[in-house]
Amino acid sequence: MKTLLLCLLFAISSNVASAHEMRPSVASLSIDSQGTLTLDLVTNMEAWLANIAPSLSDTDDSPNAERYDRLRALSASALVDVIRKGDRDITQAIEISAGGGRIGMSPMAIEVLPVDDVNLPRDTRLTLVGGLPDGVNSLVYRVHETLPNTAVRLFLENADPVVQFVRSGRTSDELSLDRTVERSMKALAAQYLELGFLHIIPKGLDHIVFILGLTLISKRFIDLVIQVTAFTVAHSVTLALGLYGVLRLPASIVEPLIAASIVYIAVENIWHYRVNISRTLIVFCFGLLHGLGFAGVLTELGLPERDFLVGLLAFNGGVEIGQLAIILVAYFSVGIWVIGFPWYRERVAVPISALIGLVGIYWFVERVTS
Repeated sequence: MKTLLLCLLFAISSNVASAHEMRPSVASLSIDSQGTLTLDLVTNMEAWLANIAPSLSDTDDSPNAERYDRLRALSASALVDVIRKGDRDITQAIEISAGGGRIGMSPMAIEVLPVDDVNLPRDTRLTLVGGLPDGVNSLVYRVHETLPNTAVRLFLENADPVVQFVRSGRTSDELSLDRTVERSMKALAAQYLELGFLHIIPKGLDHIVFILGLTLISKRFIDLVIQVTAFTVAHSVTLALGLYGVLRLPASIVEPLIAASIVYIAVENIWHYRVNISRTLIVFCFGLLHGLGFAGVLTELGLPERDFLVGLLAFNGGVEIGQLAIILVAYFSVGIWVIGFPWYRERVAVPISALIGLVGIYWFVERVTS
């Protein structure tokens, strides 16, 4: 049993330490009074040029990882040259349809966006324009199978933007060009619920490790519930504050501190035999940090102000479902069967906590020094 748990944690830690995460893209569509359609696509162009499969969570898992790393090493201007002159034409992967036909899109500008942490994926903003056919009242956006899951945003004059989260290889629902059409709150909630869940499973491996750390010395299920409740309340607060712009910290500060929270929980597991009140307070404080990390995801997607409350609650609900899934799997598949044995602490809790701590230390050093 211990061997199985250690192997699982090694698999998780290898992904947590990775600096080549595959993130969703953001496609922003706007239409002017002359019927000109403009697309601003923010995506990881190095991954696309290297033909990294968007289904992967880490570019190192691709046979084209070396090419990706070479592209990552290029300067911004050199990467723009590769995009313009490369053997892959991004316009062929842009599929926007209206009136029964595909709209031809032409590139207008390419901008490689700066990052404050070299270990984070570097995004590129591509601006493309095309002509919208006369008389159409809706369009659809298909995310090409070579591109990752995409948040598709439609901006119309004098109307709030509409956001849909579209999986790779799938097509959006019809995006109405009628400014009077209100989007279903049920559909919006379902999409952000899914987005929140996906941010934990499989994308939020740091949060998965943190939650697993909480389960190791929680001999009573109620102790685990109390810790997770404190964590939930805390990250819900900072998620809301971050989204509304009241409290924001750069990723270069938040991400190392999240790694430090993993180290702390691991050390506490080794030194303490049971959950105490001070641990719950510490978990609450770390939940504040994790909430700022969650807020960064929704901020990048540009959640419309009109949809803030529904999107916020649904995203947070998806996060909670993901966390609950981790707890239930860990507790009822392994923990409940072995946690009562006298050898559990020595053979399971301490070794796995030590491994969790090493993962957190490595990640902290990597994020601070890069």
